[in-house]
Parts: sequence; C-alpha cells; structure tokens
Amino acid sequence: MAARNTKKMRETSDSDHLSCLPDSILSHILSFLDTKSAIRTSVLSKRYALVWTLLSNLDFKYSGIDIPGFTSYVNHVLDRREHSIVTRFRLSLHKNVDSSFVEKCIEYAAEHKVQDLRVRVCTKPKSVVLPGLLLNMSCLRILRLNNGTCWSIELPKSLALPNLKVLRLKNFAFSDSNYNGEIFMGCPNLETLVLNKCWIRPVGELKVLEVNCLKLKNLEIRYWRSPWRCFDECMINVTAPRLDTFRLQGHLLKVNFKESLVCLEKASIDLFYPMSCVMVDTWERKQKMSETFISMLGRLCTVKSLFLSTKTTEVLSAVSDLRKRAPLTFDNLRYIRFTAENKHTEKCITINELTESLKSAKNDYLILRDSKDSKSWKTKPKRNTSYVAIRAGVISYLLDSCPSAENVIVELPKVSTD
Repeated sequence: MAARNTKKMRETSDSDHLSCLPDSILSHILSFLDTKSAIRTSVLSKRYALVWTLLSNLDFKYSGIDIPGFTSYVNHVLDRREHSIVTRFRLSLHKNVDSSFVEKCIEYAAEHKVQDLRVRVCTKPKSVVLPGLLLNMSCLRILRLNNGTCWSIELPKSLALPNLKVLRLKNFAFSDSNYNGEIFMGCPNLETLVLNKCWIRPVGELKVLEVNCLKLKNLEIRYWRSPWRCFDECMINVTAPRLDTFRLQGHLLKVNFKESLVCLEKASIDLFYPMSCVMVDTWERKQKMSETFISMLGRLCTVKSLFLSTKTTEVLSAVSDLRKRAPLTFDNLRYIRFTAENKHTEKCITINELTESLKSAKNDYLILRDSKDSKSWKTKPKRNTSYVAIRAGVISYLLDSCPSAENVIVELPKVSTD
C-alpha cells in the first residue's frame, strides 16, 4: 500500500511540473497559441483558469461564426484580460463589422502600449478613424493596416511614431484629403515600407507621393493600382540613401530615386503588362512602359544582385532598338537571377557559358532548361522538360551592362502535367 501511494505521489508530482511554473512563464508558453486555443486551456484545471488573462499576444481572426458572436467574444476577452502590456495585437475580418467596434479594439491596444499592431477589416457604416493615442505612440514598432474595402480605414494625414520600424499599407487610396507627405516623415526610424495595392486617386491635385525616409532599408511596391491615364503624371519620389532592398511587382509606376542608392544590395522586379483593352493602343502602352522601366533601371545601377522575372524580360524586349542602345552600367552587380512563378529548381550558368550559347543561338529566344548539356539550351526542349525561354537580345543587353557579373541563375518552374 505504501509503495502504491508513493508511486501515485510521484506521478502527480511529475505531471504537475508545468503547473508549478510561475504565471509569467505559463502565459509566455500560451502566447505561442492563437488566442482562442489559449483561452481553452482554462478548462484544464483551476491553475489554468485565469492564466490566459495575462496573454501579451492577442490574435483575433474571424473564423466563420456570426459577426455578433465574434464581436461578443472579442469584447469578453478584452474586458476580462489583465491590464498588462500588449506586445502584439491582430484583428482580422473579411466581413462587415461596425466601425465603432474596430475603433474600440485599436484604442484598447494603444492604451496597453502595443508594439505590433495588425488590422484587416471591412467596416460599416463609416470608416474607422484611428485614435490619436495610436498616432503618437513611442512604443509602436510594427503597424500593418489592411483595408478590406478602400474606405474601411481612414488614412491619417500625419503620424508621430518615432520608433516605428515597419509600416505596411494595403488597399489605400492617397488623395488631397488624406495625404500631405507627413505620414512618412513622422516615422524617422522607419526601415521597411510596403505599399500593396495602393494608388493615387485620379481626381484632385495630388500627383506625387514623397517617401522621405533617411533610414529606410526595404521598400516594396506591389500591384500599384493607379489607372493607366495617370501613368505620365503620377509618381513616387523616394529619398532613402540607406536603401538595401527594392522590390517592384505588378504594373509599372514611375519611381524616382532622388539620391544615389550606394547601399543597394538587391533589386527584384516582376512586371506585368497592362491588360488588353479595345479602347486603347496596347502596343503604345508596352512601349511607354518599357521606356520608363529601362530609365528606372538606370537609377538602380549600384545594385549587387538583380532579380528579374521572365515577364519582366518581355517588358525589356519591347524597348525599341534595344540591341543598338548603349548598355547600362552595373559596376557592382555580381549575378542576375531570372525568377519563375512556380519555382521547382534552379540552374547556375557562368557568364562565359551563356556568352558562347548566345553566339550560336538560331532564333530570338534562348532556351534555358534543366539539363547538364549546355549545348541543348539552343534546341527545342522535349516534352515534360522544365525550361524558360528568354529573348536573346535581352540577355545580350544585360550581359553588356554587367561587366563584373560572374553568373546567371535561372529558376525553372514545375513541369506541367497537362
């Protein structure tokens, strides 16, 4: 009997080691779970009943229940939670919710000195107005605002976030009513700026966004949405002498780098041609887009690694008389990478190998494929072979522009099974 009791006490002691940890460590462990799962641990024992109220990471993602039920759940958590600092706060919904609810959540996060705030909402009947407390926080490090609809969140004209490192804006329209340049200037320590599916509203006086961020290291512009009729007049002026990485994806817009990019390590370009339209001359669009792109490339001449999608090479190929043009000068560039959407593998080719293949190319395209036989690059690929086709004139122009380059890396897509 004594041995049985000793064994039972030992098992109880062993199984209770986790519960013996202090609240701060338990709540830290629970912070790796989503908020709903962390709250469910309260049924394990009395010891866990209130540990979730100490969570520093709050993650509220709409999961398909009715909106009133979701808002009630969020309000319940916020009302019962201990009034400690919130490290990260995420609110993500893809259905309409009352704007006052969203404002209450953001204000709660601001009052609890949030460091990382991520909001993705669709609202009614009006836009969310960000609280003044949030716009002047010294502790905020990351801010991600995602408009479910372009009017869900009202963009503030100015910010005063001295320690903000990352700003991501998605689906925002810049206009005279919500922009005066101070939204970026008020973030003196900003290091990463991502503009995703944003645009300058066609009507109004605003034509230029001024991105003046002296400590900016990473700039990403994805799927810019300004209409084609604004292509000539709308642009982004960038003053970022410490820029390390630049990424442009989607339709081209005019990006004017006002200072030499002496720190630029990587530029990644993935351009799409404007869609065909019976009301416009598609070829004229391609020509204008290509000329603008090659002009912008000249501003990136200090880059050390250049990533170009195969679609981007088609944009370059539309430049009139590309072979007769004086090459650009990328003195620092060590390698070019041709990227693929559905990457399966990659192939490294020396500049000498590629130059020899270009000399004997028999058509406008050079076929680059997953084969150890470099001579086979010039031939038509067999069925079910992974390959990419790039215009020979574009490759020649790029090689002439990169005297210090040593290799070209080609990403090869998965083979279609159709």
